[in-house]
Amino acid sequence: MNSQRVTLLVLLDLSSAFDTVDHVILLKRLNTDFGIHGTVLDWYRSYLSGRSQHISLNGAKSDSFDLKCGVPQGSCLGLLLFIMYASKLFEIVRTHLPDAHGFADDTQLYLSFKPDSSMNQAAAVCAMENCIAELRQWMLQDKLMTNDDKTEFLIIGSRQQLEKIDQCYIRVGEANVQPVTSTRNLGSWLIYRCQFM
Repeated sequence: MNSQRVTLLVLLDLSSAFDTVDHVILLKRLNTDFGIHGTVLDWYRSYLSGRSQHISLNGAKSDSFDLKCGVPQGSCLGLLLFIMYASKLFEIVRTHLPDAHGFADDTQLYLSFKPDSSMNQAAAVCAMENCIAELRQWMLQDKLMTNDDKTEFLIIGSRQQLEKIDQCYIRVGEANVQPVTSTRNLGSWLIYRCQFM
């Protein structure tokens, strides 16, 4: 707060992220981006293949079907594979924003600016929207998806700095996401006036 800045924070919600990891894309990424090949890549292929699931409802059970997507949840390796699958996300973010934070399938994008002119605010909003648009393109290509209805936008700053900014929203897909005054983020409540609950 000493720097007299305001921060735009966008919390992206990925829909069924662990379930939509495409095995073919993941194995290719392990090979090309992480240098995993040969026996080790075959081991990952074996770990992902041969998995099936069925649906049980009121004692009735469907036929089993093979899974071509998804990583096993609840395992350390499943989380690691998802992080490697989604590693491109941070490459994209760095072309638009200083950085982002992620924890599994929760991603927080943030950008600070001095609210001394409407141009600074407009540039910050534009950078955030461009980043989100490119992330959405990549996600579509890699079969991930944001849940636009659960995406949240918070403007954080001191009372004095917040009074200097104009009303704004962030465009996410077809939705105009209005700022909220508080949000829950990884178990903590954030409030727009730099307070934690």
